[in-house]
Amino acid sequence: MLLLQALVIAFFTWFSATACPMWLRWSMYFGAPLVAGLVNGLLLGDVGYGLSVGSTVMMAYIGMVAIGGSLPSDYALAGYLGVAMTMLAGADPSVGLTVAVPIGLLGLLSFNVKMSLNSVWVHKADQYATEGNARGVVMMNLFASQIFPLLTYFVPSFLCVYFGSGALETLLAVIPSQVTSILSLAGHLIPALGLAMLASVLFKASLVPFFAVGFALSAYLNLGTMPIAIIGAAAGILHLIYTSQGGASVLEGLSLGAEDASDVAEQAAGLKKLSKKTLRKSWFAWQSWGQICYNYERMMGLGFCHCMVPVLEELYGNDQEAIAAGLKRHLAYFNTENTWGSIIPGITAAMEEERANGAEIDDDMENNLKTALMGPMAGIGDSVTQSLVKVVLLSIAIGLASQGSALGPILLVVLFSVYALGVGYFCYMSGYKFGKSAVTKLLAGGLVKQLTEGLGAMGMMVLGCLVATVIPLTCPLTFELASGTIEIQSILDTILPKLLPFASFLVTYAAIKKGVKPTHVIVAMFVVAAVFSLLGVLA
Repeated sequence: MLLLQALVIAFFTWFSATACPMWLRWSMYFGAPLVAGLVNGLLLGDVGYGLSVGSTVMMAYIGMVAIGGSLPSDYALAGYLGVAMTMLAGADPSVGLTVAVPIGLLGLLSFNVKMSLNSVWVHKADQYATEGNARGVVMMNLFASQIFPLLTYFVPSFLCVYFGSGALETLLAVIPSQVTSILSLAGHLIPALGLAMLASVLFKASLVPFFAVGFALSAYLNLGTMPIAIIGAAAGILHLIYTSQGGASVLEGLSLGAEDASDVAEQAAGLKKLSKKTLRKSWFAWQSWGQICYNYERMMGLGFCHCMVPVLEELYGNDQEAIAAGLKRHLAYFNTENTWGSIIPGITAAMEEERANGAEIDDDMENNLKTALMGPMAGIGDSVTQSLVKVVLLSIAIGLASQGSALGPILLVVLFSVYALGVGYFCYMSGYKFGKSAVTKLLAGGLVKQLTEGLGAMGMMVLGCLVATVIPLTCPLTFELASGTIEIQSILDTILPKLLPFASFLVTYAAIKKGVKPTHVIVAMFVVAAVFSLLGVLA
């Protein structure tokens, strides 16, 4: 049974870290601990325990954002391996954080090795491009790129679960109870770090009332994350209605329907026209495999070239020289956010079509346009996808999972996939349809700003709910008087329910805003846990 568990966990760790299609990877990688809780719960026959461990570990990572190839921790190893080790050792869910966080930090070695060595396949793709061998380029991106990740993710995960779980269980069994209580208290404190990092992203003075409402609804009325998320969505819409200027939508005029008169005229004139089938193949290749061979030298360059293969093959047919030239120009450095950044390969496909029809478009023009757009689109995509959409969906999923519902991680995977595929398809086809003017049309009227504001309002309300529900700090102190027993926690509750969780969140947030590194905050939390646990002040 342990052999099967080790193989399954190793597979999920590798798959979510690097092989998973990007639209699915958003949920399986950034939500790794939560999804791992369900996977391990099914493997071990205790879904409730798995979801409890997964949701607890997830709180340390909910506010972390990966930007430009820089990771604060390796989510896959922290999630799938950290949760598995905790469950196999039978440890308390709060102890899972003290297991997962170090694993995640050590896992950055696996990430860096993959990012460094994957450049080998880019150089091999350069050779195939020179030969006009599009299939060879695709093989380098899809399959060769997985050789090093199998060595750096699959193998270590398998060995740790198969040989290390017993050692961890033995170690936890002989650790003194005082040490265990310190680890448990540290596990109760660490979620405040994840929420503080999230708050640093979402914070806007005008949205603070939404945080207060979310906290109050949870603390006073014991409402769960799902109802508060629904209220937050409605509040976000109302916020947009009463703060936006004018009612015109940026989407007007961006119809992606049937071909218009100009399309028919082009075809009648004998001009080359990319088919819907080719455009969809190109979009899906980008949406799925644009980042599968991520590397420090070209970043997403090989993935971008892969998605241009269907476009080049349809436009240039058997002209190997033209295909070779196209492959070489698209193997240049490229890096953006996959979902909203889909507009760039869409624009590029349109430029390739114009070029094939004789337009004066050279390599520099295409590459300069890609370079000019990849930064702004990455900024939009990271802000909306990672800092807002991911956070909102994770918050809802964590709320459900912490109540023992498997629907949490399932909804996370499904809804994130729908979002990524839907937005990615819209952006790609808009880019193709409107060419270089697509970005201007997309940003006209402040669509992204409005979307960010609405999601921010919803996110702040859910954040307030999470502060009240996922930082399980209490004060166990009691005093015996002649009139009876006085419980300090009861007194605190009369001042403000969930006062200790709220205070720990504020202190942590203040530290993050002052620039204190998350690793230093974690060390401080262990020190605080040691002092207050030994004094019996916090539990």
